[in-house]
Amino acid sequence: MKHHTLRPSLEEHPLVLLRAIAAAHGIETSNRRSEELVEQLHQHLTRPETIARLLAEMDPATRAALDFLVASGGQLPSHRLQRDLLGGELRQLGAGAMERARPWETPISATERLFYLGLLYSGFGVIESFRGQLLFIPIDILEQLPPVEASPVMFTIEPLAGVPPGQRGASLELVEDAFVVLSDLQRRSVHPVKGRYLPTEALHRINERLAVPEPEVALKQERDTQRLALLLHLLRALNLIEETREGLLKPVTPRARRWLQVPRPRRLLTLQRAWADDPTWNDLWRIATLRPEATGWRNEPRLARAALVRWLRLVPPDSWVSLAEFIKAVKRVDPDFQRPDGDYNSWYIRHAESGQLLHGWENWDQVEGTLLRYFFAGPLFWLGVVELGYLAPSDKQPFAFRLTPYGARWLGHEAELPPQPERAPVIIAADGTITVPPGADDWERLHLERLSLPVEEGPGEYRLDKERLIEELMEGTDVERVIRFLEHATNNFLPEPVRERLRGWAGGYGRITLDPFVVLEVDDPALLRDLQRQPALAQHFHHVLGPRTVAVLPDVLPLLTAALRKAGYLPRISSGEL
Repeated sequence: MKHHTLRPSLEEHPLVLLRAIAAAHGIETSNRRSEELVEQLHQHLTRPETIARLLAEMDPATRAALDFLVASGGQLPSHRLQRDLLGGELRQLGAGAMERARPWETPISATERLFYLGLLYSGFGVIESFRGQLLFIPIDILEQLPPVEASPVMFTIEPLAGVPPGQRGASLELVEDAFVVLSDLQRRSVHPVKGRYLPTEALHRINERLAVPEPEVALKQERDTQRLALLLHLLRALNLIEETREGLLKPVTPRARRWLQVPRPRRLLTLQRAWADDPTWNDLWRIATLRPEATGWRNEPRLARAALVRWLRLVPPDSWVSLAEFIKAVKRVDPDFQRPDGDYNSWYIRHAESGQLLHGWENWDQVEGTLLRYFFAGPLFWLGVVELGYLAPSDKQPFAFRLTPYGARWLGHEAELPPQPERAPVIIAADGTITVPPGADDWERLHLERLSLPVEEGPGEYRLDKERLIEELMEGTDVERVIRFLEHATNNFLPEPVRERLRGWAGGYGRITLDPFVVLEVDDPALLRDLQRQPALAQHFHHVLGPRTVAVLPDVLPLLTAALRKAGYLPRISSGEL
């Protein structure tokens, strides 16, 4: 912000305030107009001897607030100074209320004492990302005040001395569950709700296969879930799933293939980055204990996540850290991390159980603190960024956290990731049982699941299924292509009995063909020959069925009908549906 000078700042004051400042300095105000008081106050307040006298007579609390403002460059967002213990509240009073209350006689804070001494003023301005009401010292006065070196406000966290008694580690479980979602949508016909959300039946089916399932009570609709809802949102954000033209929710094959073929730690990194950068996933509105109300206000969720990333980069990567101390450090260094305007009154957020309206700075811990705790117990843990520590193994709420190697790498630290198994071929027994070892290619797994059914005895085991093979053949593939795929997946160790069984299952497929066609029929063979000689009409014929009939694909029927009418023919449509 460009610093204001004293004179225009005084000119914006009402007469009653000018008289109050003049009285504080022993200046006679009887019968003085505003212009006269402004001139006299300007001359008085810019004299070095005036500043020296004020500093000498100033009480320690007021001097501390003044020094704090000087160290901050002479200006601060209004809410920051009033909220700080050194400053305190500046009551907002109109001219009439000010004359009745006479606040200059009994100021309630250091901020008010500075204001009614004429050293502090209010105005609109910009400081870094903040744009709004400021409290400032006019530059004419600021230049005469002794310089004050600002005490650096450091984001410091001391590691815990010991190890938490209870611990929950984080790994690549979210990546495995992403595969489960893609696999289910690949194999099933899922009609999304409102064009994108999973229906209840699909939610339950997918949840049964997740490494970290949702509680059953939360499976009425996708929005009721937590971890699964975030995973589905990120898969959409990465364009890995979408609604097809047929109205089904399916993986986007080219992108899904590329994604499934990169190493799992790299896939986790894409999920971490997608969460941090997504403008539409609003963590604040996902917290179960808070109930935000849409009353016109809005928050920018990326601001809070960007600040979170900045602070996490200052945490020692290999140490356990107190979650409470982390939250205190944020409150000390950057309390307005999700409200750059410092507005704690226009956001309508209630406590979900009590219904209490959580207005004002005094509810910072109930809103901002709760959001920070949610980050750690929720997205940061689900995304493998942190592992959590508990005072007892049975506790539900963590008291500490530690960055994982996956989290440290996401934050830009050098980190040695846990070793990943090299690509291993699947094993197919002569009876068609498939064993998928650790390290198997997930893209190949996705296709194996289209040809098989899971074996209930254990994870990673399937059995080739005749009906699944027939479904693949009906979608346009052929059995030899399937066999070549299985040979590749097994590194050419595909038992001959399996080949024979697959060819036997496909033996009866394709001997009879059913094609959907519309029949065009004329009353005279000569008329059909005449139609065939007209290119504008004949281009829509598929093939001749007889001397008076021709097959037409349903998709081109509207075009053929229009062409017939243009040529002077008036066809009769025998089916109302057509």
